[in-house]
Amino acid sequence: MQINPLKFGSVEIALPVVLAPMAGYTDSAMRTLCLEQGAGAVYSELASAEGIRRDSGKTFQVLETAPGEQPIAGHIFGRDPQAMADAAKQVEQTGLFDWVDLNCGCPVKKVVSRGAGAALLKDLPHLGKIIEAVKNAVSLPVSVKTRIGFNQSTPNHLEIAKVVEESGADMVAVHARLAKNFHGGEADWGKLAEMKQSLKIPIIGNGGIDRPEDIARMFAATGVDGVMIGRAAIGNPWIFHDWQGRLEAGDTVVVLERREMMAEHLRRLVKLNELKQKQLKISYRYSPEEAACIQFRTHIPYYVRGMFDKKQLLMKLAQLTNVDAIMEEVDVLVAKNR
Repeated sequence: MQINPLKFGSVEIALPVVLAPMAGYTDSAMRTLCLEQGAGAVYSELASAEGIRRDSGKTFQVLETAPGEQPIAGHIFGRDPQAMADAAKQVEQTGLFDWVDLNCGCPVKKVVSRGAGAALLKDLPHLGKIIEAVKNAVSLPVSVKTRIGFNQSTPNHLEIAKVVEESGADMVAVHARLAKNFHGGEADWGKLAEMKQSLKIPIIGNGGIDRPEDIARMFAATGVDGVMIGRAAIGNPWIFHDWQGRLEAGDTVVVLERREMMAEHLRRLVKLNELKQKQLKISYRYSPEEAACIQFRTHIPYYVRGMFDKKQLLMKLAQLTNVDAIMEEVDVLVAKNR
């Protein structure tokens, strides 16, 4: 399938199949793995504009990137237009990011209760003010990550598209579900197609991608300029090359390859935690290795899905905070599945 590069502002994504920002998952360790497996671009995890403006060390850690980790967007959230503009300036001044992305779709209660994220879909004039403020504050391109609506009684997808474009955004990424539904129910790709028809700026489609073949289906069904993959990439960075037919027909990622990817992911998490603990000179409850092993527990069910006795493995790993011990348990299951 022929896919054209996605261009907006100074950004060009050669192969516009990108990794979605996911809090608690898409840190630099996961992002670099996905880029190496063919992801066209990545986003930082969700960073608070107020935290950035207050120069919070922990917030800035969310914006840490690895050398060569590009193209990448600095992904921020907030409600106050001036705070968002100030934060965007600081994101730009790091020199780490290719564009600034505004979160206007996160449905998580602690974000929505602040009037940020998906809550902005209930007040489109205010959303427009935020986009305008950020656009006027930075020279980097500005994009918006949003949803097709908050619920059935709030502004619809075409109203959202109009405000995003008229307020000056260079690109929009849209999750094809209402915010109230989180990740439940069918993604409404028909609304993505309608938004594509109404917009002059590029649109990336998100939602309903469960397997590699869904990527080509979304391009064909909606006409979007790019596809964003979220949960389907957790424990499965290979999805970014599988859909392009780089694997032979009928081939799957073998057990040993999964094992090696898990080991590499763990190594990168350890390095990431070492860096974080050096930057913030405070006492930590866990060593970098222990913290990495704890963080990796959320990834393990996805890596072993359909291949190992997941319940048995997770029960054992819940007690382990040593990389070698974790990989020894994985190796026992690998030996049984070869």
